[in-house]
Amino acid sequence: MKNSAKMRILVFVIILACLTVASRFLPESSNFTMLFIMWMPGIAALLTSLVTWRSLKQVGWKPNWKWMGMGWLLPVFYGAIAFGIIWALGLGGIPKASFIENGKLTMGMTSNNEILIIIAAFFYITILNLLPNMLFALGEELGWRGFLVPELNKITSFWKTALFSGIIWFGWHLPAILSGNYGAEGTPLWFQVVCFTVLVLAGAVVLAFLRLRSGSIWPCVIFHAVHNGVIQHFFTNLTADTGKTEYFIGEFGIMVPLISLFFAAYFLWKYNKQESHDISAEILEVSN
Repeated sequence: MKNSAKMRILVFVIILACLTVASRFLPESSNFTMLFIMWMPGIAALLTSLVTWRSLKQVGWKPNWKWMGMGWLLPVFYGAIAFGIIWALGLGGIPKASFIENGKLTMGMTSNNEILIIIAAFFYITILNLLPNMLFALGEELGWRGFLVPELNKITSFWKTALFSGIIWFGWHLPAILSGNYGAEGTPLWFQVVCFTVLVLAGAVVLAFLRLRSGSIWPCVIFHAVHNGVIQHFFTNLTADTGKTEYFIGEFGIMVPLISLFFAAYFLWKYNKQESHDISAEILEVSN
């Protein structure tokens, strides 16, 4: 089993690398190109499963509603903590005037009540836009948590599964960051790379936990979709610049990655605690 899992992971990485190179020849800024890029890990996972006779049932298609709710809540929770700290310390202001105006236009609102507009925008991004965002997130999650995490978990420990999947996940994003196609403005490239590395590795722990504990890919898809919506489009766009705000907000600022680290540490501890409990229960059952 270990050798077959290693072989599948190698095939997956090779196919993913080939697809990534091929995407450079597609027209930039087209909807098809964006969809194809987001689906490259999923396509690589499906092709790898096909050529290595891996059952698609191992993706984890069965919904798990409890964990799906957790997948929705977690990005909202750590995003609110991170940006709450930013606003409280004056590292960024709230609300950003352009966010209020764009929110009114997008949702067709006539009210000038800023709190009402912010609440409506939150639910628009995290609820009404959830299914479209899930379409994009599913492409990535088929690869990372539908394929890579279960295969890695066959050959190594939980924390190494999370680490290695996170490294591959980050490595896949790195060319876009270095080329300037994915990132933030106003901060040095090295700073963006460091912040995004921390964010992805921390997120890989949380998502590996969700996938392995739930037995389903859907909590991870929802987590990924809500994170993209709430961090990239809600909290970040809601925050006004107060001077050095770009260093703290979004996926390429420092605050969300730092808060994510605490969540990663908690879920790593929780997984190890549960695993120890399961082993102890097995030993006790055998001894009886």
